[in-house]
Amino acid sequence: MKSLSFIFALFVSSMAFAQSVEQEVDSFGGNEALYLKAKALNPEVENEVVQNRFTPRTNRFEVAPEFSGVFNGDSYNRTTNAGLNVHYHINPSWSVGVKYNYSFNSLTPEGKSAVDKASQNAAQNPKEPSYLFPQVIYPKSETLGLVNWYPIVGKLSFGKYGVAHFDTYLTAGYGQMELSNGTSPAATLGIGFGFWVNSNLTTRLEYRAQQYKAEYYNKTENMLTNVASVQMGWML
Repeated sequence: MKSLSFIFALFVSSMAFAQSVEQEVDSFGGNEALYLKAKALNPEVENEVVQNRFTPRTNRFEVAPEFSGVFNGDSYNRTTNAGLNVHYHINPSWSVGVKYNYSFNSLTPEGKSAVDKASQNAAQNPKEPSYLFPQVIYPKSETLGLVNWYPIVGKLSFGKYGVAHFDTYLTAGYGQMELSNGTSPAATLGIGFGFWVNSNLTTRLEYRAQQYKAEYYNKTENMLTNVASVQMGWML
Protein backbone atom coordinates (compact mmCIF):
# COMPACT_ATOMS: atom_id res chain seq x y z
CA MET A 1 0.00 0.00 0.00
CA LYS A 2 2.94 2.35 0.62
CA SER A 3 3.95 2.09 -3.05
CA LEU A 4 0.42 2.83 -4.26
CA SER A 5 0.14 5.76 -1.84
CA PHE A 6 3.48 7.14 -3.04
CA ILE A 7 2.46 6.95 -6.70
CA PHE A 8 -0.95 8.46 -5.94
CA ALA A 9 0.80 11.38 -4.22
CA LEU A 10 3.01 11.85 -7.29
CA PHE A 11 -0.11 11.77 -9.47
CA VAL A 12 -1.82 14.52 -7.43
CA SER A 13 1.37 16.61 -7.33
CA SER A 14 1.80 16.34 -11.10
CA MET A 15 -1.78 17.47 -11.69
CA ALA A 16 -1.30 20.43 -9.36
CA PHE A 17 1.99 21.39 -11.00
CA ALA A 18 0.55 21.12 -14.50
CA GLN A 19 -2.42 23.29 -13.49
CA SER A 20 -0.07 25.86 -11.93
CA VAL A 21 2.01 26.07 -15.11
CA GLU A 22 -1.13 26.44 -17.20
CA GLN A 23 -2.38 29.26 -14.98
CA GLU A 24 0.95 31.08 -15.20
CA VAL A 25 0.95 30.81 -18.98
CA ASP A 26 -2.67 31.94 -19.19
CA SER A 27 -1.93 34.93 -16.96
CA PHE A 28 0.21 36.47 -19.71
CA GLY A 29 -2.80 36.75 -21.96
CA GLY A 30 -4.94 37.96 -19.06
CA ASN A 31 -2.65 40.89 -18.21
CA GLU A 32 -4.12 43.54 -20.48
CA ALA A 33 -1.48 46.19 -19.71
CA LEU A 34 1.38 43.82 -20.59
CA TYR A 35 -0.41 42.73 -23.74
CA LEU A 36 -0.98 46.33 -24.91
CA LYS A 37 2.68 47.23 -24.32
CA ALA A 38 3.83 44.20 -26.30
CA LYS A 39 1.43 44.96 -29.13
CA ALA A 40 2.51 48.63 -29.22
CA LEU A 41 6.08 47.56 -30.01
CA ASN A 42 4.88 45.87 -33.19
CA PRO A 43 1.16 46.28 -33.86
CA GLU A 44 1.26 44.02 -36.93
CA VAL A 45 2.35 40.96 -34.95
CA GLU A 46 -0.06 38.94 -32.82
CA ASN A 47 1.45 37.89 -29.47
CA GLU A 48 0.71 34.47 -28.06
CA VAL A 49 2.28 31.81 -25.87
CA VAL A 50 2.52 28.32 -27.29
CA GLN A 51 3.72 25.14 -25.56
CA ASN A 52 5.48 23.10 -28.21
CA ARG A 53 6.19 19.38 -28.08
CA PHE A 54 9.55 18.21 -29.36
CA THR A 55 7.88 15.85 -31.83
CA PRO A 56 4.25 15.62 -33.04
CA ARG A 57 2.48 12.56 -31.63
CA THR A 58 -1.19 12.96 -32.53
CA ASN A 59 -2.59 9.85 -34.25
CA ARG A 60 0.77 8.07 -34.20
CA PHE A 61 1.85 4.66 -32.94
CA GLU A 62 4.88 4.03 -30.74
CA VAL A 63 6.64 0.68 -30.29
CA ALA A 64 8.79 0.33 -27.16
CA PRO A 65 10.72 -2.82 -26.16
CA GLU A 66 11.51 -2.97 -22.44
CA PHE A 67 13.60 -4.74 -19.82
CA SER A 68 12.44 -4.66 -16.19
CA GLY A 69 13.22 -5.95 -12.73
CA VAL A 70 10.58 -6.97 -10.18
CA PHE A 71 10.96 -6.37 -6.44
CA ASN A 72 8.97 -7.45 -3.35
CA GLY A 73 7.32 -10.51 -4.87
CA ASP A 74 7.62 -14.05 -3.53
CA SER A 75 10.53 -14.01 -1.07
CA TYR A 76 11.97 -17.21 -2.58
CA ASN A 77 11.91 -15.95 -6.18
CA ARG A 78 13.64 -13.24 -8.25
CA THR A 79 12.00 -12.06 -11.49
CA THR A 80 13.18 -10.08 -14.51
CA ASN A 81 11.07 -9.33 -17.58
CA ALA A 82 11.61 -8.75 -21.27
CA GLY A 83 8.68 -7.37 -23.19
CA LEU A 84 7.09 -4.97 -25.63
CA ASN A 85 4.81 -1.93 -25.37
CA VAL A 86 2.63 -0.61 -28.20
CA HIS A 87 1.04 2.83 -27.72
CA TYR A 88 -1.44 4.78 -29.81
CA HIS A 89 -1.12 8.53 -29.18
CA ILE A 90 -4.57 10.11 -29.36
CA ASN A 91 -3.08 13.58 -28.91
CA PRO A 92 0.09 15.03 -27.31
CA SER A 93 -1.30 14.50 -23.79
CA TRP A 94 -2.99 11.07 -23.93
CA SER A 95 -2.24 7.62 -25.28
CA VAL A 96 -3.62 4.10 -24.89
CA GLY A 97 -1.62 0.93 -25.30
CA VAL A 98 -0.83 -2.68 -24.53
CA LYS A 99 2.08 -4.10 -22.51
CA TYR A 100 3.31 -7.70 -22.74
CA ASN A 101 6.14 -9.10 -20.60
CA TYR A 102 7.72 -12.55 -20.51
CA SER A 103 9.27 -13.41 -17.14
CA PHE A 104 12.57 -15.06 -16.25
CA ASN A 105 12.81 -16.46 -12.72
CA SER A 106 15.50 -17.72 -10.37
CA LEU A 107 15.67 -18.62 -6.70
CA THR A 108 16.85 -16.03 -4.20
CA PRO A 109 19.55 -17.03 -1.67
CA GLU A 110 16.74 -17.61 0.83
CA GLY A 111 14.94 -19.82 -1.67
CA LYS A 112 18.06 -21.84 -2.46
CA SER A 113 18.69 -22.38 1.25
CA ALA A 114 15.13 -23.62 1.79
CA VAL A 115 15.34 -26.02 -1.17
CA ASP A 116 18.73 -27.36 -0.05
CA LYS A 117 17.42 -27.93 3.47
CA ALA A 118 14.37 -29.79 2.15
CA SER A 119 16.56 -31.92 -0.15
CA GLN A 120 18.87 -32.92 2.69
CA ASN A 121 15.94 -33.74 4.95
CA ALA A 122 14.26 -35.81 2.22
CA ALA A 123 17.49 -37.79 1.71
CA GLN A 124 17.76 -38.50 5.44
CA ASN A 125 14.06 -39.27 6.00
CA PRO A 126 12.57 -40.29 2.64
CA LYS A 127 9.41 -41.78 4.16
CA GLU A 128 8.60 -39.10 6.72
CA PRO A 129 10.45 -35.87 5.94
CA SER A 130 10.10 -33.23 8.64
CA TYR A 131 10.86 -30.31 6.33
CA LEU A 132 8.86 -29.82 3.13
CA PHE A 133 9.93 -28.15 -0.08
CA PRO A 134 8.73 -24.52 -0.15
CA GLN A 135 5.91 -23.57 -2.49
CA VAL A 136 7.22 -20.93 -4.89
CA ILE A 137 4.71 -19.04 -7.02
CA TYR A 138 6.34 -17.08 -9.80
CA PRO A 139 5.06 -15.03 -12.76
CA LYS A 140 5.39 -16.45 -16.25
CA SER A 141 3.98 -13.55 -18.28
CA GLU A 142 1.69 -10.54 -18.11
CA THR A 143 -0.61 -8.72 -20.53
CA LEU A 144 -1.92 -5.27 -19.58
CA GLY A 145 -4.04 -2.60 -21.21
CA LEU A 146 -2.66 0.89 -20.49
CA VAL A 147 -3.76 4.51 -20.35
CA ASN A 148 -0.97 7.13 -20.27
CA TRP A 149 -1.12 10.85 -19.49
CA TYR A 150 1.75 13.25 -20.34
CA PRO A 151 1.20 16.41 -18.24
CA ILE A 152 4.68 17.98 -18.30
CA VAL A 153 7.23 18.58 -21.06
CA GLY A 154 10.55 20.39 -20.85
CA LYS A 155 14.18 20.51 -21.85
CA LEU A 156 17.56 20.44 -20.13
CA SER A 157 20.50 22.46 -21.42
CA PHE A 158 23.97 20.93 -21.30
CA GLY A 159 25.75 24.01 -22.62
CA LYS A 160 27.85 23.35 -25.69
CA TYR A 161 26.79 19.69 -25.64
CA GLY A 162 23.23 20.56 -26.63
CA VAL A 163 19.70 20.36 -25.23
CA ALA A 164 17.83 17.25 -24.05
CA HIS A 165 14.05 17.27 -24.45
CA PHE A 166 11.99 15.24 -21.99
CA ASP A 167 8.45 14.55 -20.88
CA THR A 168 6.90 12.93 -17.83
CA TYR A 169 3.94 10.62 -17.85
CA LEU A 170 1.60 8.75 -15.53
CA THR A 171 0.42 5.28 -16.47
CA ALA A 172 -2.42 3.07 -15.25
CA GLY A 173 -3.29 -0.40 -16.46
CA TYR A 174 -5.31 -3.55 -15.92
CA GLY A 175 -4.95 -7.05 -17.30
CA GLN A 176 -3.88 -10.58 -16.47
CA MET A 177 -0.81 -12.31 -15.11
CA GLU A 178 0.04 -15.92 -15.88
CA LEU A 179 1.53 -17.52 -12.76
CA SER A 180 3.20 -20.86 -12.18
CA ASN A 181 -0.04 -22.30 -10.76
CA GLY A 182 -2.73 -20.38 -12.65
CA THR A 183 -3.76 -16.85 -13.63
CA SER A 184 -4.71 -13.71 -11.73
CA PRO A 185 -6.15 -10.28 -12.57
CA ALA A 186 -3.51 -7.57 -12.23
CA ALA A 187 -3.65 -3.79 -11.81
CA THR A 188 -0.79 -1.33 -12.09
CA LEU A 189 -0.10 2.36 -11.48
CA GLY A 190 3.16 4.16 -12.22
CA ILE A 191 5.18 7.16 -13.32
CA GLY A 192 7.81 7.55 -16.03
CA PHE A 193 10.27 9.93 -17.68
CA GLY A 194 11.02 9.99 -21.40
CA PHE A 195 14.17 11.56 -22.90
CA TRP A 196 14.15 12.19 -26.64
CA VAL A 197 17.24 11.11 -28.58
CA ASN A 198 15.80 12.50 -31.82
CA SER A 199 12.34 13.21 -33.25
CA ASN A 200 11.53 9.48 -33.47
CA LEU A 201 13.54 7.76 -30.72
CA THR A 202 12.96 8.13 -26.99
CA THR A 203 14.28 6.38 -23.90
CA ARG A 204 11.90 5.76 -21.00
CA LEU A 205 12.59 5.17 -17.31
CA GLU A 206 9.46 3.81 -15.62
CA TYR A 207 8.46 2.76 -12.11
CA ARG A 208 5.21 0.90 -11.42
CA ALA A 209 3.44 -0.63 -8.45
CA GLN A 210 1.55 -3.77 -9.44
CA GLN A 211 -1.00 -5.84 -7.54
CA TYR A 212 -2.24 -9.39 -8.11
CA LYS A 213 -3.28 -12.47 -6.10
CA ALA A 214 -1.24 -15.62 -5.50
CA GLU A 215 -2.98 -18.84 -4.45
CA TYR A 216 -0.86 -20.85 -1.99
CA TYR A 217 -1.77 -24.23 -0.51
CA ASN A 218 -3.22 -22.74 2.65
CA LYS A 219 -3.89 -19.08 1.81
CA THR A 220 -4.54 -16.46 -0.83
CA GLU A 221 -2.06 -13.61 -0.70
CA ASN A 222 -2.37 -10.15 -2.23
CA MET A 223 0.99 -9.48 -3.85
CA LEU A 224 2.16 -5.88 -4.24
CA THR A 225 5.30 -5.72 -6.35
CA ASN A 226 7.47 -2.87 -7.63
CA VAL A 227 8.57 -2.92 -11.26
CA ALA A 228 11.41 -0.72 -12.58
CA SER A 229 11.97 -0.72 -16.33
CA VAL A 230 14.05 0.79 -19.12
CA GLN A 231 12.37 1.19 -22.51
CA MET A 232 13.33 2.39 -25.98
CA GLY A 233 10.41 3.89 -27.88
CA TRP A 234 10.23 4.39 -31.64
CA MET A 235 7.55 6.60 -33.19
CA LEU A 236 6.00 5.19 -36.37
